[in-house]
Amino acid sequence: MRYPFILVLMLVLLLPARSQNAQQLSPSEIHQLLERFVNYSRDSSYVLLELASKKIEQLQEQDLVNELKAENNLRRTDYWIVLNLDSAKVTLDKAYQYYKKHPDHKKLAEVYVLKAQFADFSQGTGKSNMRDKVLPYFDSALVQVKHIVDYPLYSYIYFERAGSMQRMELWEESFESSILCMKYAELSCDSLAIAVANFLMGRTYHHFGLFNSSEEHIALSVDYAKGMTQQDEIIHIYADVLFQKNKIKLAKENYEKALKIALEKKNLSKAVVLYSSIGQIELRENNFTAAEVCFDKINSILESKNQAGYKTLLFMAHIHFQRGELTQVKEDLNLFKAKYSIGSVIPRSIDVYKEAADLHTALNQTDQATFYYKKWGVLKDSLYSYTNLQQLNALEAMYFKELKKNELIQQKSNEIIQQNEELIKNRQQRARMGGLLIVVILIGGGLIYYIRMKGLKENQALKFSLKEKQMEQMIDAQEDERQRLARELHDGIGQSLVALKMQLQFDKNPKATDITVQRLEVICDEVRSLSHQMMPLELKENGLQSAIEQLIEHNFAASPIEVDFLFSGLQNRLPSNIEINVYRIIQELASNIFRHSKASKVGIQLLIRGKKLILIVEDDGKGFDITSKNHGIGINNIYVRLEALGGSIQIQSSPGSGTYTHISIPTFTDVNKKTA
Repeated sequence: MRYPFILVLMLVLLLPARSQNAQQLSPSEIHQLLERFVNYSRDSSYVLLELASKKIEQLQEQDLVNELKAENNLRRTDYWIVLNLDSAKVTLDKAYQYYKKHPDHKKLAEVYVLKAQFADFSQGTGKSNMRDKVLPYFDSALVQVKHIVDYPLYSYIYFERAGSMQRMELWEESFESSILCMKYAELSCDSLAIAVANFLMGRTYHHFGLFNSSEEHIALSVDYAKGMTQQDEIIHIYADVLFQKNKIKLAKENYEKALKIALEKKNLSKAVVLYSSIGQIELRENNFTAAEVCFDKINSILESKNQAGYKTLLFMAHIHFQRGELTQVKEDLNLFKAKYSIGSVIPRSIDVYKEAADLHTALNQTDQATFYYKKWGVLKDSLYSYTNLQQLNALEAMYFKELKKNELIQQKSNEIIQQNEELIKNRQQRARMGGLLIVVILIGGGLIYYIRMKGLKENQALKFSLKEKQMEQMIDAQEDERQRLARELHDGIGQSLVALKMQLQFDKNPKATDITVQRLEVICDEVRSLSHQMMPLELKENGLQSAIEQLIEHNFAASPIEVDFLFSGLQNRLPSNIEINVYRIIQELASNIFRHSKASKVGIQLLIRGKKLILIVEDDGKGFDITSKNHGIGINNIYVRLEALGGSIQIQSSPGSGTYTHISIPTFTDVNKKTA
């Protein structure tokens, strides 16, 4: 289904670079082809990138050259991101700087996805830290793509988001992104998007051992994905699923296909795993000679057994056992236990514990065999069922034994039987009364506990509400006092200074008057500036967007710092308490950047997303250690304002790597209902 597409690309590669034929592709057309072709051949993609660069150099119109260079850098980042992170960072930064100045929603969405991939691939830290660094970029990409209808791009974003979550071992959380990736791929009717979405769903189901669902998606992915760079991984998972479903012959054929591709790509670690899987099938079919060939191939690749995975170790142990090399078998099993007996094997592969148990049984190592049988049994839930069956049989035997004993007693004495019946009735009555008393006690205790907990929750809620109200009143009082002082400065001291200035202008001593007037003008400017800082007139009259633009102009106009301000959804005024607090927060962040960061570039984004206001401020300055508790009064004031508004803040920074601040504020809550 993809052969016509690949044929066109091969024809492009065969075209002479200097030909002026009208049918030659333009740089833009080459870039469009590269969006897809990078998934099929990275070597050919690089040739196309160089061809596009040469064509761009021949153009004369500078604006068009800059636009095409930015797109070329974007495509180069897509090429380099899995090969060389340093090269990817250079081209990504260039593309990002261009699209910040010349916004393009589709391209910016791609940029943010690539930023997420860069953060993902370059981090070696814990799950929570990676989550904070990676996932916000995907959120920014989704903000951009909402402005356009592009189902393949939606599918691509959710595919990469799910992949990042799976690399963080957040498999349950990745499932939602996998579903959305599949949804948008089907809406797009795009064969590439459908291929990768089915692969993602199949891989997710495969991880959890749901092989029926996995086979359905992986089979579709194999059909769509012919020629893709991920084809060997897709075929490998498909073969695993077929093996689990006992389709041995078909599984072996697909293992061999995947092995051929892995060897062509010189992916030796993948080849070792595939040789192990093929060798296990050969052993299962009693083809020991063929299994030994796989064993020898593995030994020629591995430098040490420590590099082997759990399947490879067990396969090597089986070969050593067949050869009678029992010392080697024990060594393989000890290494398996050291690396994989603590629960690190994923759900789809729990049968390896049974394999290990079988090998220990063959070696007469009863304790080790029992350990692995139990581990395998618990995971299969069969040990639990077996134990319950044993207990049921024991109870049944006890019942019949007691029944026979009671029959013998009844035969000896009817009087004893009657006494026993009366005794049983009395015991039952006492038991019912005791049970009823216990129920009453439990209900009463539960009711008391419920009333107490309800009171505690109400007290906590009241304390929290009072705290919020106090903080809100404190901030309102500060703003009222700022407004009062601003009016006093403007109407009182300001007017008096103006009057004094006019009087001096009519003084008889021109030279003294000029000097005094000049000093008064400086004082008037300072009073006016202080008045505007305390209560910006632009915010009150024209709203948040205009006030921030004026703030940026006032703070950064005379500095070498380059500031980009992006906004969306600010056509309507926000509640006044939100506007003034967001203005103060940006004012504090801008002041910190100007005074401390030594940045050359600053980006400010202010966006309305649903019922939330999102503020993102980032700079390329010297950064700081966020683990330090000495944040200063300004940062603490920001936390106080956000707590009063019900907002949240995330700060990402480290020495030498700039600062990224992400703030989210609900626009419609009980706290934020003041009208503008």
